[in-house]
Amino acid sequence: MNLNKISAEIPQEQETQVIQYVKDIKSLLPFLVGLNSKERRRLAKLSRGRVDMVDRSFIHATQLPGYLPSFLTLEGFKKEVDLRDCLQRIGAEIDSLKEKIDDTILLVGSEAYRSARLFYKTVKAAASEGAEDAERIAKDISYHFKKKTTSDNNIDNPDNKDNTDSIDTDRTGNCTPEPSVETK
Repeated sequence: MNLNKISAEIPQEQETQVIQYVKDIKSLLPFLVGLNSKERRRLAKLSRGRVDMVDRSFIHATQLPGYLPSFLTLEGFKKEVDLRDCLQRIGAEIDSLKEKIDDTILLVGSEAYRSARLFYKTVKAAASEGAEDAERIAKDISYHFKKKTTSDNNIDNPDNKDNTDSIDTDRTGNCTPEPSVETK
């Protein structure tokens, strides 16, 4: 019974191809820049209201180019507005893809963590029955369930004990750790 919502593989050839496509996109847009945080802070930001102001200004400049300062050209202004619009459309598609990749990473990571917890629970059970290999594996993995320092603020394990004994699975196979209760 497969409990995973996603069961997929990306062959190495396909991964290489996707990465090459991303590199190709970068090469198609060689003018893209990377700004540091100081540079970002110094730039005037184009908020929604300011986007409208830029668009309205461009319309008026097109109708009455005589009001443009001598050091600005209508062609240059149009080029800036068109590039902004084009990059926003491209960015929206890339953002959508990035969000789906991030959500998939989150889901697959959660499923892998559930599998690891189920494996650990099984290994602990075997170790309690005296299986030497299982004891070694349980000891190795238990490190990840122990609170390292008080600054870790590990709310899942406030007693600084290995809390995986309380891991249980619901009807769908999802691990559901029972809440730890502190006694005073």
